[in-house]
Amino acid sequence: MRAEQPPPGLVLIADDVLVNLEVLSSTLESAGIEVSVATDGPMVLERLEYETPDLILLDVTMPGMTGFEVCERLKSSPATADIPVIFTTAHAEIADKLRGFRLGAVDYVTKPFERDELLARVRTQLSLRRALTALARKNAELENEIEVRAAAQADLARLTDDLERRVEERTQALARAVAELERAKESLEETVERRTRELQRANERLERELAERASLEEARSTLQAQIIAAQAARLAELSTPIIPINDQILVMPLIGVVDEERAQGMVDAATLGVSARRAAVMILDITGVSRVDARVSETLVRAARAVRLLGARVVITGIRPEVAQELVALGAEMTGMVTQSTLQDGIAYAMSKTRAPSRRAAAPAARE
Repeated sequence: MRAEQPPPGLVLIADDVLVNLEVLSSTLESAGIEVSVATDGPMVLERLEYETPDLILLDVTMPGMTGFEVCERLKSSPATADIPVIFTTAHAEIADKLRGFRLGAVDYVTKPFERDELLARVRTQLSLRRALTALARKNAELENEIEVRAAAQADLARLTDDLERRVEERTQALARAVAELERAKESLEETVERRTRELQRANERLERELAERASLEEARSTLQAQIIAAQAARLAELSTPIIPINDQILVMPLIGVVDEERAQGMVDAATLGVSARRAAVMILDITGVSRVDARVSETLVRAARAVRLLGARVVITGIRPEVAQELVALGAEMTGMVTQSTLQDGIAYAMSKTRAPSRRAAAPAARE
């Protein structure tokens, strides 16, 4: 079986104990992860001036400037605020953890380090960092495309204005020609015929230009409709959000059409969300899904299996009568999944199943 490839990225390790630095560095480098080190808080800030890591492993109890103070400095600067921080500490007091999370940390790792747990947490954060970077890049591409479409629409508007100006000029020229014809009623018959021919030619030009204007107006309407449709489609393809109800319950609302790419994204987001937050219940709400087909059914089953492997319950909400009939007709394997008709019912069910103390709060007591 091929070994799992670690996500690319640079990890900055900050610890004043050289043994810890050596253990962390060798563990990450043996897994193919690039490493940079610092022995105190000021050195961390100095390194960030010329390199931007994808993750920082930050010791809480460093002399001079504690890990909490370094984290606060990082999160207060726009240039470093989005760098994820995992605190490393030999103590696991709830108060310290809460303080770290309030300062913006994403996770804690306790000493002595357990290799597989450390690598799993680091890989998870690097994967999330890479996903957020990709999402930002896609958002930038979307904004650029919108700007291009807006520029095209502005060009079309300028063309329309120019056409209207030309039509107005031709109309005025025609009016002048008609006025001259009225004034020349008593002129020679030859002059009248000549003026009449000029008027006919002017009318023909006006008709052609009016036809061109109508064609451009139709093209403008078509382009505008395409722009609106493209914007709506791109917005519908944005990453599936995960909404935490509390530290044990997560909700993933599904809206619109689920294609193959989005289905994989939903499964990935569900497993990453449950793993990162150590949630006990994941609610998949399909109220906003316009049509439940075989792909939606398969996606729900895959997501549910993945979440259950992580030890969390799965609740599917938004099961309307027609949706239930469709799932039965598709032969969806719903074993082990709880279904509710509304999101509110799903949240109420989840709350009833998670009233015991959270696993995070109970863990220290169990060790004692």
